[in-house]
Amino acid sequence: MGLKMKEEEIYQIAADLLEKIDTSASAANEIVNNYTKTHKYIEAQDRKLLLDLIWSAIRAKARLNFAYPKTNWLFKLQQLKEKGIPCSTNMPLPVALEVQDWFLDHIPDPKEELEAMLGQAPIVLRANGNRDKIFKQLQEEGLDVSLCELSPLGIILNEYTNLKDSKTFKKGLIEVQDEGAQLLSLATGIKPNDDVFDFCAGAGGKSLIFAQMMQNRGFIQAYDASYKRLSELSKRAWRANVSIIKPVFKLPEAHKKFDYVVVDAPCSGTGTWRRSPDLRWTLTEKQLHNITLKQAEILSVAQEYVKNGHFLVYITCSLTYDENENQVENFVQEFPSFHIVKSFRYSPYRTGTDGFFMCILQKR
Repeated sequence: MGLKMKEEEIYQIAADLLEKIDTSASAANEIVNNYTKTHKYIEAQDRKLLLDLIWSAIRAKARLNFAYPKTNWLFKLQQLKEKGIPCSTNMPLPVALEVQDWFLDHIPDPKEELEAMLGQAPIVLRANGNRDKIFKQLQEEGLDVSLCELSPLGIILNEYTNLKDSKTFKKGLIEVQDEGAQLLSLATGIKPNDDVFDFCAGAGGKSLIFAQMMQNRGFIQAYDASYKRLSELSKRAWRANVSIIKPVFKLPEAHKKFDYVVVDAPCSGTGTWRRSPDLRWTLTEKQLHNITLKQAEILSVAQEYVKNGHFLVYITCSLTYDENENQVENFVQEFPSFHIVKSFRYSPYRTGTDGFFMCILQKR
């Protein structure tokens, strides 16, 4: 049993952590996770209150600062408790939308998108098998779940649960994956017996859904520049009973060509701001520009691995024109052997998912 804390103690800890987040170069997730890991004695209910306070405050940071200027975080938290999130007709639009002024011109439908991003993102699972059966198994385990409306594989976890304790998770029947990520993976057209190069594989979430789509038939080569991220994939594949994925830790020679080369490019992450709201305040125009240069460099290498007549799939978890439509237009100008087949946008406003862009290009 954890240690029960007084409410004022929890508020003070939350205020201290918020001050630390404001002055640290580390991401809020990292700071909060480090605190909870080193304070495991805190009772679960108190821990939940602490986390709710911190993330609610970060999501309303600009509005709180506008309503209560030159006050500390403890005062703002107390006002948040007593009066709720400030709302005023004289708030500047960037304040009301919790965003830096310069960002508004970089995304489509900025008011609608950013309003939709003020809330909290759901926890979404992907069923690795028959969704209805897996859904019932989760219910039998006592989990509060519901079915996604758009993804035929998606299940919403309505209340946070440590999935490591779930029998269904241990059997490899579920993976945490946003509904938007599921939808764009399904829309790639990847099928059994294809050769797929997951060029920026990360921890392998898309490789795993590709393997499911391919019915564990064919070949997936998964590469990522981060050894730490990619090293998770073998464990996840084993748990999901997937045998067709080959992680590679060095970029291979380009003599091997693939039916699909999927580039889930490093990006600004603006489509995930519901999950990491502190990132709204750390992104700069210069950083965004540098990200687009890196993406262009990655695409120029990845395109070499595409078979003639086959497909390069470009993906970001960003909402910006710079990283999406503009990036693709620049690419096809530089590499005219590719043409755009179709492109998609998923977002909190359009689809209720995280924000993603995907463009499928075919090599002539």
